[in-house]
Amino acid sequence: MNSFQFAVWAMVRQPYRWFLAPQVSGLENVAKAAAKIKEENKGLLLVANHISAWDPMFICAVLEWNLLRDLGSVIFLGKRELFDRPWKRWLMKHLGCVNIRERAVVRGVIQGLRQGNVYFLFPEGCVSCDGRMGQDLGAVRFFAKHCSFVVLPIRLHGIWGGFRKDWRNIVAGRRRLRVAFGRPILVEKGYHEHLDAMALIRDVASGPASTPQWVPSWATP
Repeated sequence: MNSFQFAVWAMVRQPYRWFLAPQVSGLENVAKAAAKIKEENKGLLLVANHISAWDPMFICAVLEWNLLRDLGSVIFLGKRELFDRPWKRWLMKHLGCVNIRERAVVRGVIQGLRQGNVYFLFPEGCVSCDGRMGQDLGAVRFFAKHCSFVVLPIRLHGIWGGFRKDWRNIVAGRRRLRVAFGRPILVEKGYHEHLDAMALIRDVASGPASTPQWVPSWATP
């Protein structure tokens, strides 16, 4: 994490976890992924379904500092609309987000995966408007044609239709965000016709959940 990312993480972590009271499973797989990329000398691609614009923050906030430190600097791959204003470009730059629609960025990601860098990607490309997972747009298959890397699937569920539509249920304690980390998977360089990142995310099951100690009294499992 860069200094700006760390400041944001430290500022929002506890309020976020208190308010949403997330249930988390599979944290051990994050450590396994960090170890695997070192063992294989490969890059890491974090992939998750997309339920709200706050998802990267939701995911990072459930991770302890030691896990974030083991992962190292994370580069977020965002859509063009995140860079259509000067203030957005400034913010995205400091948050470590790059425009995946730029050819130079795509070439940089391929090179970075070869060098062992860590990237974050939403394979469906946009926020789900109804809480259901969308289709894989093929970015992971594309990168696999050019290099080998490790994939860590992450599943967000429990909040339907995104945070903006479901905030009343969240405040009332009728919804609990769940974040599940799947097992890291090594993807070898080649043409993988049936590689579906969204299917990998759907296959992530919620195991025994850990819940922050500052869970509000109105939140129920």
